[in-house]
Amino acid sequence: MITFRPLHERDAGLLLIWMSSPHVQPWWTQDGSGPEDELEDALGFIGADYGAAFIVEYNRKPIGYIQFYDPNYAYDGFYFADQPTGAMGVDMFIGDVSLTGQGLGARILRQFSDDLLARGVPKLLIDPDAANAHAIKAYQNAGFTIYAEHDSPRWGQVTLMSKTPTYDA
Repeated sequence: MITFRPLHERDAGLLLIWMSSPHVQPWWTQDGSGPEDELEDALGFIGADYGAAFIVEYNRKPIGYIQFYDPNYAYDGFYFADQPTGAMGVDMFIGDVSLTGQGLGARILRQFSDDLLARGVPKLLIDPDAANAHAIKAYQNAGFTIYAEHDSPRWGQVTLMSKTPTYDA
């Protein structure tokens, strides 16, 4: 069973280990920042009004991290800032390397994103590194579609993906 619990300061040690791991760090700290900087950013979501962060638990064991945020709070000129009011950006990773490559990332993101869309978020956005083929495939399997490639001065070449609600006719 996949569950999401709000990030707490007591999660800092585990989150830093994950953010420093070889399967996460190359994709998570691309803008010259280090794991400590990314940890500080993640902890900034605690009590924030612009988004929220969660520890992903699988069968009651913490295995990863996921967050959503209002792209208008990111930074001036952010490539998601021209999206509809209420759109949210999403970022995630599986911290437990033994659980990667099994389709779990797609399941996590599908469950998380479907819940946000059901709560009225009109559009979700995600921006994996264009070289991260595994993430792109997982996000497609979670219902996200590619709509552009972008050369970000901060993160390099990224693949812009989105997901909107589907309605049964």
